[in-house]
Amino acid sequence: MKKTISGLLALLLLLTLCVGCGSKDDQTDPEDEQNKQETSNGETLTGNIFTTLTDLDMSETALDVDGNAVPVDLYLYWLMNKSYELEYQLNMYKMSYGMYGETLDEDGRIKWDQSLEGTPLTDIVRQNAEANALSYALLENVAKAHNVELTAEDQTAVDEALAQQIEQSGGEDAFNQSLNEMGLSRDSHVRMMASQYLFQHLADLAGDPSSDIYEAPDDNDAYVDHILLMTKDSSTNEPLSEEDIAAKKAQAEDLLAQLQASDDLETLFTELAGTYGEDPGRESGAGYLIDPNTNFVQEFKDAAFALKPGEISGIVESDYGYHILLRKELTEEHLSTLAQNHLYEYLDTQMEAAMNSMVRSEKLDSLDVGALYTAYIEKLQALHPTEEQEDSASGEEGSAGSTDTASPDAQPAE
Repeated sequence: MKKTISGLLALLLLLTLCVGCGSKDDQTDPEDEQNKQETSNGETLTGNIFTTLTDLDMSETALDVDGNAVPVDLYLYWLMNKSYELEYQLNMYKMSYGMYGETLDEDGRIKWDQSLEGTPLTDIVRQNAEANALSYALLENVAKAHNVELTAEDQTAVDEALAQQIEQSGGEDAFNQSLNEMGLSRDSHVRMMASQYLFQHLADLAGDPSSDIYEAPDDNDAYVDHILLMTKDSSTNEPLSEEDIAAKKAQAEDLLAQLQASDDLETLFTELAGTYGEDPGRESGAGYLIDPNTNFVQEFKDAAFALKPGEISGIVESDYGYHILLRKELTEEHLSTLAQNHLYEYLDTQMEAAMNSMVRSEKLDSLDVGALYTAYIEKLQALHPTEEQEDSASGEEGSAGSTDTASPDAQPAE
């Protein structure tokens, strides 16, 4: 399998998102001399990679919000993550749309003296890294304020997940080596993974009407299914002939008449939508959970919000064709989704306040983001030269901005 340094970095960043957490009883200090690991070319990495690249103490406080500290290692981890992410996204935009080429050199590396829409690239990376690193402290503070904490079941789950990840990594030494290369202590790794359980408990509160963070669904949260008869060719996007459009209109009128005469509206609607509906995005028997900001044509949204649950629309015409809408009652799954969405909005508000009130270590100001990112990439290359040599021998090229796991929807972070 192809492994460029960009792929390696992506995998290192992904590792911490895929594993569980462990208890403090079985933790080992990754900076201890006994954890020194040999790499593929005989070089060694003793402890956290950032201790070889900076003069910072990884356990010192980088950010603090209301007395809850974010250590340097967690901040630097996200600083490198966001540097990689921005470089990758800029490369994608350059390759796909010919945009932002001035921000990259001929090798696809960021020119750190450049700006994106008026904001220096270093500032974009710093701001995004701070928000991500601070999110753990914020989530913990919000959880504490609402008497939410990890349960015994949560701890068991994270212990088991950590044990499984250690086994999949090839043992403690290999696992610790991965953490060292990511720049994360075991404590920070555990903290990151524990956050998902705190979030889920808060999401449960957000769905509980007795909670002070609960927000009841309103008429702007609509579950809507529809039958679409398209008046344009789905492959060319060209309008159908007038004759074909008239036939579609007649068919829509016939389907509407059947629905209006039915004594089991939802069952018949689902059947007709499955048989005649031409919306490729609609799943069988399902519909869409929408709000006024959903990116649907306005005619669809206007008709949807004019309905009450259990009601059908008349024939609604849009650029896509003729629609017949059925508004349904929100399901338990929808209520859970809305609760999570409301929690995100609540946390966003809290984050804005936290970013304004946080205490930031002055030592971070002396960091040269571009120089550190370049040194980090070079250090990984030195630790894993085999992968680079294999790519060179096979004529493959790669950079941190051009992996083979590209997302077509990637957009520059701001």
